Amino acid sequence: MSIIAIPSMGSGGLNDQMSPRFGRCVSFTFVELENNEIKAVKAVPNPAANAMGGAGVQATQIIGNNGATVIIVGFLGPNAASGLNALNIKIFQAPNQAITIKEVMNLYIEGKLQPIATSNVASHYGMGGGRGMGGGGRGMGGRGQGMGRDNQP
Repeated sequence: MSIIAIPSMGSGGLNDQMSPRFGRCVSFTFVELENNEIKAVKAVPNPAANAMGGAGVQATQIIGNNGATVIIVGFLGPNAASGLNALNIKIFQAPNQAITIKEVMNLYIEGKLQPIATSNVASHYGMGGGRGMGGGGRGMGGRGQGMGRDNQP
């Protein structure tokens, strides 16, 4: 028996859409698999979804606390990847498309998902935001249109 964790867009479950974002997904769907048959499904909210920082690390703790041995992800940052590897959780790459939890589980059961060992995006990927005003170093001309400070003595 194994427990597979999948980030979910909504409240979770087999009919929910898989979330491409690991640490900032709305919930996780945990699928208990035995002899390639789904035996149980459980959804767990992700309180780290709106965290100011450390969402990937907090989400990793949720995965570990719920007994998952495998996770299927879209985008995974370096801190989360490191945490999942430390917990000996196998990581598989989901296809880069809109897909339901049930569809991604079928791909996993059929052996069509590739294992990955490290992150596939940089830290803080998916936090939103944008470019702030300024940028420093060049006054009015650098990145943005703000009042940057000249870093020269």
